[in-house]
Amino acid sequence: MEAFSSSLNLFVNYVMNKKKWYAWHSLAGIKLSILICFILLTGTLAVISHEIDWLFNSSQRVLPSVSSSDINWSKVYQSAYKQDDTSLIKSINAPVDDWFAVEVIRVNDQEQRYREFYHPVTGQYQGKGRWYNWQRFFRMSHRHLMMPTIYGVTIVGIVGLVMFFSLISGFFIIPQWWKAFFRKPRINNRKTFWNDCHRLFGLWGSWLLFTVCITGTWYLIEVWGGNASFPEQDIPVVNKVDQVIFKTSQAIFETTIKSVSTYHDLSIKRIILPTSEEHIIIVQGQNDTVLVRDRANNVIFDSINGQYLSRRIAHEQSMHVRISEAADPLHFGVWGGIYTKILYFIFGSILCALAISGTYLYGLRHYKSQRNEFNLVRKTWKASWLGTGHWKWFSIVVISIMFILSSLIFTNYVLI
Repeated sequence: MEAFSSSLNLFVNYVMNKKKWYAWHSLAGIKLSILICFILLTGTLAVISHEIDWLFNSSQRVLPSVSSSDINWSKVYQSAYKQDDTSLIKSINAPVDDWFAVEVIRVNDQEQRYREFYHPVTGQYQGKGRWYNWQRFFRMSHRHLMMPTIYGVTIVGIVGLVMFFSLISGFFIIPQWWKAFFRKPRINNRKTFWNDCHRLFGLWGSWLLFTVCITGTWYLIEVWGGNASFPEQDIPVVNKVDQVIFKTSQAIFETTIKSVSTYHDLSIKRIILPTSEEHIIIVQGQNDTVLVRDRANNVIFDSINGQYLSRRIAHEQSMHVRISEAADPLHFGVWGGIYTKILYFIFGSILCALAISGTYLYGLRHYKSQRNEFNLVRKTWKASWLGTGHWKWFSIVVISIMFILSSLIFTNYVLI
Protein backbone atom coordinates (compact mmCIF):
# COMPACT_ATOMS: atom_id res chain seq x y z
CA MET A 1 0.00 0.00 0.00
CA GLU A 2 2.86 2.36 0.85
CA ALA A 3 4.56 1.56 -2.46
CA PHE A 4 1.31 2.24 -4.31
CA SER A 5 0.88 5.57 -2.51
CA SER A 6 4.45 6.57 -3.35
CA SER A 7 3.92 5.65 -7.00
CA LEU A 8 0.68 7.61 -7.07
CA ASN A 9 2.38 10.70 -5.66
CA LEU A 10 5.14 10.45 -8.27
CA PHE A 11 2.50 10.10 -10.98
CA VAL A 12 0.54 13.11 -9.72
CA ASN A 13 3.71 15.21 -9.54
CA TYR A 14 4.66 14.13 -13.07
CA VAL A 15 1.22 14.99 -14.44
CA MET A 16 1.20 18.34 -12.69
CA ASN A 17 4.69 19.12 -13.97
CA LYS A 18 3.73 18.00 -17.44
CA LYS A 19 0.66 20.24 -17.34
CA LYS A 20 2.76 23.17 -16.23
CA TRP A 21 5.31 22.51 -18.96
CA TYR A 22 2.54 22.27 -21.54
CA ALA A 23 1.00 25.52 -20.34
CA TRP A 24 4.31 27.34 -20.62
CA HIS A 25 5.11 25.67 -23.95
CA SER A 26 1.75 26.71 -25.36
CA LEU A 27 2.03 30.24 -24.00
CA ALA A 28 5.53 30.75 -25.39
CA GLY A 29 4.54 29.43 -28.80
CA ILE A 30 1.24 31.23 -29.36
CA LYS A 31 1.93 34.78 -28.22
CA LEU A 32 4.66 35.48 -30.79
CA SER A 33 3.54 32.83 -33.28
CA ILE A 34 3.15 35.29 -36.17
CA LEU A 35 6.66 36.70 -35.74
CA ILE A 36 8.12 33.23 -35.11
CA CYS A 37 6.62 31.94 -38.36
CA PHE A 38 7.96 34.95 -40.25
CA ILE A 39 11.50 34.64 -38.87
CA LEU A 40 11.61 30.89 -39.55
CA LEU A 41 10.33 31.40 -43.12
CA THR A 42 12.82 34.16 -43.99
CA GLY A 43 15.63 32.15 -42.40
CA THR A 44 14.75 29.07 -44.43
CA LEU A 45 14.72 31.11 -47.65
CA ALA A 46 17.94 32.90 -46.65
CA VAL A 47 19.70 29.52 -46.73
CA ILE A 48 19.04 29.21 -50.47
CA SER A 49 18.94 32.94 -51.26
CA HIS A 50 22.03 32.79 -53.52
CA GLU A 51 20.35 30.03 -55.49
CA ILE A 52 17.18 32.13 -55.79
CA ASP A 53 19.25 34.94 -57.32
CA TRP A 54 20.86 32.38 -59.63
CA LEU A 55 17.40 31.44 -60.90
CA PHE A 56 16.29 35.04 -61.44
CA ASN A 57 19.51 36.41 -62.99
CA SER A 58 20.89 34.48 -65.95
CA SER A 59 24.14 36.49 -65.77
CA GLN A 60 25.14 34.45 -62.72
CA ARG A 61 24.94 31.09 -64.48
CA VAL A 62 27.80 29.09 -65.99
CA LEU A 63 28.24 25.46 -66.87
CA PRO A 64 29.52 23.54 -63.80
CA SER A 65 32.95 22.83 -65.23
CA VAL A 66 35.40 24.44 -62.82
CA SER A 67 36.32 24.42 -59.16
CA SER A 68 37.57 27.37 -57.10
CA SER A 69 41.19 26.39 -57.82
CA ASP A 70 40.58 26.82 -61.57
CA ILE A 71 39.38 30.43 -61.43
CA ASN A 72 41.42 32.75 -63.61
CA TRP A 73 41.47 35.78 -61.33
CA SER A 74 43.76 37.76 -63.62
CA LYS A 75 41.45 37.42 -66.63
CA VAL A 76 38.46 38.43 -64.53
CA TYR A 77 40.31 41.50 -63.23
CA GLN A 78 41.48 42.46 -66.71
CA SER A 79 38.03 41.97 -68.20
CA ALA A 80 36.40 44.01 -65.41
CA TYR A 81 38.56 47.05 -66.18
CA LYS A 82 38.03 46.66 -69.91
CA GLN A 83 34.30 46.64 -69.24
CA ASP A 84 34.46 49.85 -67.18
CA ASP A 85 37.67 51.65 -66.23
CA THR A 86 35.92 54.44 -64.30
CA SER A 87 33.86 52.68 -61.62
CA LEU A 88 35.81 51.50 -58.59
CA ILE A 89 36.17 47.75 -58.00
CA LYS A 90 35.60 47.00 -54.32
CA SER A 91 36.06 43.24 -54.37
CA ILE A 92 36.07 40.12 -56.50
CA ASN A 93 34.21 37.13 -55.06
CA ALA A 94 34.60 33.48 -55.99
CA PRO A 95 31.52 31.62 -57.27
CA VAL A 96 29.17 30.38 -54.57
CA ASP A 97 29.24 27.01 -56.31
CA ASP A 98 30.62 25.48 -59.49
CA TRP A 99 27.67 26.66 -61.60
CA PHE A 100 27.91 30.32 -60.48
CA ALA A 101 29.86 33.13 -62.16
CA VAL A 102 32.56 35.19 -60.45
CA GLU A 103 31.05 38.28 -58.82
CA VAL A 104 32.68 41.71 -59.01
CA ILE A 105 31.41 44.38 -56.60
CA ARG A 106 31.72 47.90 -57.98
CA VAL A 107 30.83 51.44 -56.86
CA ASN A 108 29.41 54.00 -59.31
CA ASP A 109 29.63 57.81 -59.31
CA GLN A 110 26.70 58.03 -56.87
CA GLU A 111 28.65 55.91 -54.34
CA GLN A 112 26.21 53.02 -54.80
CA ARG A 113 27.31 49.43 -55.06
CA TYR A 114 26.31 47.04 -57.80
CA ARG A 115 27.39 43.66 -59.13
CA GLU A 116 28.95 42.41 -62.34
CA PHE A 117 29.35 38.77 -63.31
CA TYR A 118 32.22 37.18 -65.23
CA HIS A 119 32.98 33.68 -66.42
CA PRO A 120 35.46 32.13 -63.96
CA VAL A 121 37.76 30.67 -66.65
CA THR A 122 37.51 32.92 -69.70
CA GLY A 123 36.85 36.13 -67.76
CA GLN A 124 34.06 36.98 -70.20
CA TYR A 125 31.57 39.61 -68.98
CA GLN A 126 28.10 38.13 -68.50
CA GLY A 127 25.94 40.95 -67.12
CA LYS A 128 25.01 43.11 -64.13
CA GLY A 129 22.97 42.79 -60.98
CA ARG A 130 21.67 45.04 -58.21
CA TRP A 131 23.40 45.22 -54.84
CA TYR A 132 20.05 44.76 -53.11
CA ASN A 133 19.06 41.40 -54.53
CA TRP A 134 17.12 38.44 -53.12
CA GLN A 135 20.08 37.33 -51.07
CA ARG A 136 20.31 40.72 -49.36
CA PHE A 137 16.54 40.85 -48.85
CA PHE A 138 16.21 37.50 -47.11
CA ARG A 139 19.43 37.89 -45.13
CA MET A 140 18.56 41.38 -43.87
CA SER A 141 14.89 40.64 -43.18
CA HIS A 142 15.81 37.51 -41.23
CA ARG A 143 18.79 38.90 -39.32
CA HIS A 144 17.56 42.34 -38.26
CA LEU A 145 14.17 42.93 -39.93
CA MET A 146 15.69 45.74 -42.06
CA MET A 147 15.97 47.83 -38.89
CA PRO A 148 19.14 49.34 -37.43
CA THR A 149 21.18 46.30 -36.45
CA ILE A 150 21.11 46.71 -32.68
CA TYR A 151 17.29 46.92 -32.60
CA GLY A 152 16.56 44.30 -35.22
CA VAL A 153 19.03 41.70 -33.95
CA THR A 154 17.74 42.26 -30.42
CA ILE A 155 14.14 41.57 -31.44
CA VAL A 156 15.09 38.48 -33.47
CA GLY A 157 17.39 37.29 -30.69
CA ILE A 158 14.66 37.54 -28.05
CA VAL A 159 12.28 35.62 -30.33
CA GLY A 160 15.05 33.02 -30.65
CA LEU A 161 15.14 32.69 -26.86
CA VAL A 162 11.37 32.13 -26.85
CA MET A 163 11.77 29.40 -29.47
CA PHE A 164 14.57 27.84 -27.42
CA PHE A 165 12.31 27.67 -24.39
CA SER A 166 9.58 26.08 -26.55
CA LEU A 167 12.11 23.49 -27.72
CA ILE A 168 13.20 22.56 -24.19
CA SER A 169 9.68 22.51 -22.78
CA GLY A 170 8.52 20.32 -25.67
CA PHE A 171 10.69 17.44 -24.50
CA PHE A 172 9.04 17.53 -21.05
CA ILE A 173 5.55 17.05 -22.48
CA ILE A 174 6.37 14.12 -24.79
CA PRO A 175 6.64 10.90 -22.76
CA GLN A 176 9.66 8.86 -23.86
CA TRP A 177 10.26 11.26 -26.74
CA TRP A 178 13.26 9.26 -27.97
CA LYS A 179 10.86 6.50 -29.03
CA ALA A 180 8.52 8.82 -30.93
CA PHE A 181 10.60 9.67 -34.01
CA PHE A 182 8.91 7.01 -36.16
CA ARG A 183 5.50 6.97 -34.49
CA LYS A 184 2.85 7.32 -37.17
CA PRO A 185 0.30 10.14 -36.68
CA ARG A 186 -3.06 8.85 -35.53
CA ILE A 187 -6.15 9.75 -37.53
CA ASN A 188 -8.76 9.28 -34.79
CA ASN A 189 -9.76 12.92 -34.98
CA ARG A 190 -8.50 16.26 -36.15
CA LYS A 191 -6.97 17.28 -32.81
CA THR A 192 -5.11 13.99 -32.35
CA PHE A 193 -3.78 14.07 -35.91
CA TRP A 194 -2.40 17.61 -35.65
CA ASN A 195 -0.98 16.93 -32.20
CA ASP A 196 0.95 13.94 -33.58
CA CYS A 197 2.10 15.91 -36.63
CA HIS A 198 3.29 18.76 -34.41
CA ARG A 199 5.18 16.26 -32.26
CA LEU A 200 6.88 14.73 -35.31
CA PHE A 201 7.83 18.12 -36.76
CA GLY A 202 9.29 19.12 -33.40
CA LEU A 203 11.32 15.96 -32.91
CA TRP A 204 12.77 15.87 -36.42
CA GLY A 205 13.48 19.59 -36.52
CA SER A 206 14.85 19.80 -32.97
CA TRP A 207 18.53 19.58 -33.98
CA LEU A 208 18.20 22.53 -36.36
CA LEU A 209 16.07 24.57 -33.95
CA PHE A 210 18.68 24.00 -31.25
CA THR A 211 21.47 25.09 -33.64
CA VAL A 212 19.79 28.29 -34.85
CA CYS A 213 18.65 29.26 -31.34
CA ILE A 214 22.14 28.87 -29.87
CA THR A 215 23.80 30.78 -32.73
CA GLY A 216 20.99 33.37 -32.66
CA THR A 217 21.66 33.90 -28.96
CA TRP A 218 25.32 34.42 -29.82
CA TYR A 219 24.34 37.14 -32.32
CA LEU A 220 22.37 38.80 -29.52
CA ILE A 221 25.42 38.65 -27.25
CA GLU A 222 27.62 40.09 -30.00
CA VAL A 223 25.37 43.05 -30.75
CA TRP A 224 25.38 44.02 -27.06
CA GLY A 225 29.15 44.08 -26.74
CA GLY A 226 30.26 40.45 -26.63
CA ASN A 227 31.62 40.39 -30.16
CA ALA A 228 35.07 39.01 -30.86
CA SER A 229 37.77 40.98 -32.68
CA PHE A 230 40.67 39.71 -34.72
CA PRO A 231 44.15 40.79 -33.57
CA GLU A 232 45.39 43.89 -35.38
CA GLN A 233 47.48 43.12 -38.45
CA ASP A 234 50.63 45.12 -39.08
CA ILE A 235 49.99 47.53 -41.95
CA PRO A 236 52.71 50.17 -42.62
CA VAL A 237 51.63 53.77 -42.12
CA VAL A 238 52.53 54.55 -45.72
CA ASN A 239 49.66 52.32 -46.84
CA LYS A 240 47.09 54.22 -44.76
CA VAL A 241 47.69 57.95 -45.19
CA ASP A 242 46.65 58.88 -48.73
CA GLN A 243 43.02 59.53 -49.61
CA VAL A 244 43.55 58.92 -53.32
CA ILE A 245 42.72 55.42 -54.56
CA PHE A 246 45.46 54.07 -56.82
CA LYS A 247 44.32 51.51 -59.33
CA THR A 248 46.27 48.29 -58.97
CA SER A 249 48.08 47.44 -62.17
CA GLN A 250 47.44 44.17 -63.95
CA ALA A 251 51.03 43.05 -63.35
CA ILE A 252 50.85 43.73 -59.58
CA PHE A 253 47.48 42.01 -59.33
CA GLU A 254 48.83 38.89 -61.05
CA THR A 255 51.95 38.92 -58.86
CA THR A 256 49.95 39.09 -55.62
CA ILE A 257 47.61 36.26 -56.63
CA LYS A 258 50.54 34.03 -57.56
CA SER A 259 52.31 34.90 -54.30
CA VAL A 260 49.45 33.86 -52.01
CA SER A 261 50.53 30.20 -51.86
CA THR A 262 53.96 31.28 -50.64
CA TYR A 263 52.49 32.67 -47.42
CA HIS A 264 49.29 30.69 -46.84
CA ASP A 265 47.63 27.39 -47.77
CA LEU A 266 44.65 29.35 -48.96
CA SER A 267 41.82 28.54 -51.36
CA ILE A 268 40.95 32.06 -52.53
CA LYS A 269 37.34 33.12 -52.00
CA ARG A 270 37.51 36.89 -52.03
CA ILE A 271 39.91 39.62 -53.15
CA ILE A 272 39.42 43.06 -51.59
CA LEU A 273 41.00 45.87 -53.58
CA PRO A 274 42.41 49.25 -52.39
CA THR A 275 40.19 51.84 -50.71
CA SER A 276 40.65 55.51 -49.87
CA GLU A 277 41.81 54.47 -46.38
CA GLU A 278 44.29 51.71 -47.21
CA HIS A 279 46.39 50.99 -50.30
CA ILE A 280 46.37 47.25 -49.82
CA ILE A 281 45.04 44.08 -51.42
CA ILE A 282 43.43 41.61 -49.02
CA VAL A 283 43.07 38.02 -50.21
CA GLN A 284 40.63 35.98 -48.11
CA GLY A 285 39.64 32.33 -48.25
CA GLN A 286 39.48 28.89 -46.72
CA ASN A 287 42.02 26.28 -45.70
CA ASP A 288 41.55 23.07 -43.72
CA THR A 289 40.20 24.94 -40.66
CA VAL A 290 36.54 24.04 -40.20
CA LEU A 291 33.63 26.36 -39.39
CA VAL A 292 35.19 29.73 -40.15
CA ARG A 293 34.15 32.54 -42.45
CA ASP A 294 36.41 33.49 -45.36
CA ARG A 295 37.74 36.53 -43.48
CA ALA A 296 39.35 34.28 -40.84
CA ASN A 297 42.18 33.51 -43.29
CA ASN A 298 43.90 36.23 -45.28
CA VAL A 299 47.08 37.47 -46.89
CA ILE A 300 47.66 41.22 -47.29
CA PHE A 301 49.83 42.84 -49.96
CA ASP A 302 50.87 46.38 -50.84
CA SER A 303 48.71 47.39 -53.82
CA ILE A 304 51.42 49.65 -55.27
CA ASN A 305 54.37 47.26 -55.44
CA GLY A 306 52.87 43.87 -54.55
CA GLN A 307 54.98 43.47 -51.41
CA TYR A 308 53.77 41.01 -48.75
CA LEU A 309 52.60 42.80 -45.58
CA SER A 310 50.71 40.46 -43.27
CA ARG A 311 48.61 37.32 -42.93
CA ARG A 312 45.91 35.83 -40.72
CA ILE A 313 45.58 32.10 -40.04
CA ALA A 314 42.25 30.84 -38.74
CA HIS A 315 43.46 28.03 -36.50
CA GLU A 316 45.75 30.43 -34.62
CA GLN A 317 42.86 32.62 -33.46
CA SER A 318 41.46 32.70 -29.92
CA MET A 319 38.55 30.53 -28.77
CA HIS A 320 36.37 33.65 -28.63
CA VAL A 321 37.08 34.40 -32.30
CA ARG A 322 36.56 30.78 -33.34
CA ILE A 323 33.14 30.70 -31.66
CA SER A 324 32.20 33.95 -33.39
CA GLU A 325 33.39 32.69 -36.77
CA ALA A 326 31.47 29.42 -36.41
CA ALA A 327 28.13 31.19 -35.88
CA ASP A 328 27.36 32.03 -39.53
CA PRO A 329 28.34 28.66 -41.07
CA LEU A 330 26.28 26.83 -38.45
CA HIS A 331 23.31 29.20 -38.54
CA PHE A 332 22.89 29.27 -42.33
CA GLY A 333 24.18 25.79 -43.17
CA VAL A 334 26.94 26.88 -45.56
CA TRP A 335 29.65 24.76 -43.91
CA GLY A 336 29.10 21.81 -46.26
CA GLY A 337 28.23 23.58 -49.50
CA ILE A 338 25.07 22.84 -51.46
CA TYR A 339 24.43 19.56 -49.61
CA THR A 340 24.12 21.13 -46.17
CA LYS A 341 22.12 23.99 -47.67
CA ILE A 342 19.58 21.50 -49.00
CA LEU A 343 19.55 19.76 -45.60
CA TYR A 344 18.96 23.05 -43.78
CA PHE A 345 16.26 24.07 -46.27
CA ILE A 346 14.36 20.79 -45.81
CA PHE A 347 14.51 20.89 -42.03
CA GLY A 348 13.91 24.65 -42.02
CA SER A 349 10.67 23.92 -43.89
CA ILE A 350 9.86 21.36 -41.18
CA LEU A 351 10.36 24.08 -38.55
CA CYS A 352 7.99 26.36 -40.47
CA ALA A 353 5.45 23.52 -40.45
CA LEU A 354 6.12 23.08 -36.72
CA ALA A 355 5.24 26.73 -36.01
CA ILE A 356 2.14 26.67 -38.21
CA SER A 357 0.88 23.34 -36.86
CA GLY A 358 1.46 24.49 -33.27
CA THR A 359 -0.58 27.63 -33.88
CA TYR A 360 -3.40 25.64 -35.49
CA LEU A 361 -3.30 23.06 -32.70
CA TYR A 362 -3.72 25.83 -30.13
CA GLY A 363 -6.92 26.86 -31.90
CA LEU A 364 -8.20 23.28 -31.98
CA ARG A 365 -7.61 22.91 -28.25
CA HIS A 366 -9.26 26.20 -27.33
CA TYR A 367 -12.24 26.23 -29.68
CA LYS A 368 -15.11 24.07 -28.46
CA SER A 369 -16.33 22.71 -31.78
CA GLN A 370 -19.50 20.75 -32.36
CA ARG A 371 -19.74 17.59 -34.42
CA ASN A 372 -20.18 18.26 -38.18
CA GLU A 373 -19.77 22.00 -37.62
CA PHE A 374 -19.27 24.15 -40.71
CA ASN A 375 -16.24 26.44 -41.22
CA LEU A 376 -14.32 24.66 -38.47
CA VAL A 377 -10.91 25.53 -39.96
CA ARG A 378 -11.73 29.24 -40.12
CA LYS A 379 -13.09 29.25 -36.56
CA THR A 380 -10.04 27.33 -35.34
CA TRP A 381 -7.69 29.90 -36.84
CA LYS A 382 -9.83 32.63 -35.29
CA ALA A 383 -9.33 31.00 -31.86
CA SER A 384 -5.57 30.96 -32.51
CA TRP A 385 -5.70 34.61 -33.56
CA LEU A 386 -7.49 35.54 -30.35
CA GLY A 387 -5.00 33.46 -28.35
CA THR A 388 -2.09 35.63 -29.47
CA GLY A 389 -3.61 38.49 -27.45
CA HIS A 390 -2.06 41.93 -27.77
CA TRP A 391 1.22 40.36 -28.92
CA LYS A 392 -0.22 39.84 -32.40
CA TRP A 393 -0.22 43.61 -32.91
CA PHE A 394 3.44 43.76 -31.90
CA SER A 395 4.26 41.08 -34.49
CA ILE A 396 2.20 42.77 -37.20
CA VAL A 397 3.76 46.18 -36.51
CA VAL A 398 7.30 44.75 -36.60
CA ILE A 399 6.68 42.87 -39.87
CA SER A 400 4.97 45.92 -41.40
CA ILE A 401 7.94 48.12 -40.49
CA MET A 402 10.21 45.53 -42.12
CA PHE A 403 8.28 45.68 -45.40
CA ILE A 404 8.10 49.50 -45.34
CA LEU A 405 11.85 49.73 -44.79
CA SER A 406 12.40 47.13 -47.53
CA SER A 407 10.36 49.20 -49.93
CA LEU A 408 12.33 52.34 -49.11
CA ILE A 409 15.72 50.61 -49.36
CA PHE A 410 15.08 48.53 -52.44
CA THR A 411 13.06 50.98 -54.57
CA ASN A 412 15.11 54.09 -53.82
CA TYR A 413 18.32 52.32 -54.78
CA VAL A 414 19.39 53.10 -58.33
CA LEU A 415 18.41 50.35 -60.74
CA ILE A 416 21.40 49.11 -62.73
